[in-house]
Order: sequence, then structure tokens, then C-alpha cells
Amino acid sequence: MTLAAQAEIRVASTRAIRLVHGHAVAIRRFDREHGRRLHALSAHVALRAAGEQFGYPELAQLLRRRGALAAGRNVAQMHELFRRMVFNILMDNTDDHEKNHVVLVNDAAQYELSPAFDVLPSGQALGYQQLRVGTEGADSTLENALSMCSQFALKPAEARTEIARVARVVASWQQHFHAAGVTPGDLELLSEQIERPFLREQRDAFV
Repeated sequence: MTLAAQAEIRVASTRAIRLVHGHAVAIRRFDREHGRRLHALSAHVALRAAGEQFGYPELAQLLRRRGALAAGRNVAQMHELFRRMVFNILMDNTDDHEKNHVVLVNDAAQYELSPAFDVLPSGQALGYQQLRVGTEGADSTLENALSMCSQFALKPAEARTEIARVARVVASWQQHFHAAGVTPGDLELLSEQIERPFLREQRDAFV
């Protein structure tokens, strides 16, 4: 979550909690404001109501159509969603299903992308995401992400710039995790997925 923030991804506030056996992470609720409950819809509910396939491009288009227009906020959030998708691919977060993405509904019934939550390496090396990425379905490749970049209001060159921004952050993941207190044993286990050639070579092509 803290690494994602360095890639200009808004994340929910988190706090590590040490337990007797292991640890947990507390995540501050983002659907509360000044003691008031905010209307929140999972991407599952929002996309299903719109009759759309469960995918990142479809969620981006939902933000284009229903998002907050002031100061181009919906377009900025479409760009951020693209970065989230790329981050999930490169960090091997393949648990990015439609219930792990949320839109908040403001008083004008406009959608705003919630802060990211439940973002972590899955450690499964599946090679595909849970949501559609591009023309090659859910395949976990940056070329697949680029294939439908226009759906995120990005030209190919702009999309490559966004990918490079995320790739540079992900390239430092081991130092970041070590500084955060991740044990050497866990770093080694995570490296087996995140640093495997399939992901590392894609990342290195943009760093």
C-alpha cells in the first residue's frame, strides 16, 4: 500500500498491528466523512448495473460517463486507474477482482474512485488478473494494458509514461519492503514471484 502511494496512487490509510503470533494491517474506512456514511459501490455492483463486463477499461469508461467533471477529476482518476492496473500487474497482485475496487457516490450522484485498498502481492504467479486488462483479456502483460489505453483517456505515448512511472517505483520494492520491516525470509519468498523473468523483464523494459 505504501509502495503504491509512491506511484501516485491514492491509498487508504493503514497501520501495522503486531499480534502475539504474526501481524495484521488495519485500514481506515474511506466511506465515512465527518461522522457521515458515504454511498459506496463496489465495481462489481457498478459495472453490473451498467451492463458492462468486469474489466479495468470498463471501469475507466464508467468514470468517464458518471465521474465528477469539475477540474477534469474524472479524467485524472481514469489515469490513476491505469496506474493501479499496471501496479497490480508488476507487483503480482492477481487478487484484483471487482469487489476490491470501489467508487464513492457524491451528492450529485457522480462517481469518484475510492482510495486503493487490499493491495498486496498474491504470491501465486498466475499470469493473469481477475479483471479484464485489454484486448488479450486478463493477461498480466504491459502490452495488454497498452492495447486499450485510449479507454483510460491516454494516448500510447502518455500510457507508456505512466507505465514507466510505476515501473520505476516497483523496481525499488525490495528496498522499500526491507525499510518497512519485512523479514529476509518473506522478501525471498516474494522475490520468487515479483522478480521472476515474466514480470521483471516487462518492468525493466520501461525503467
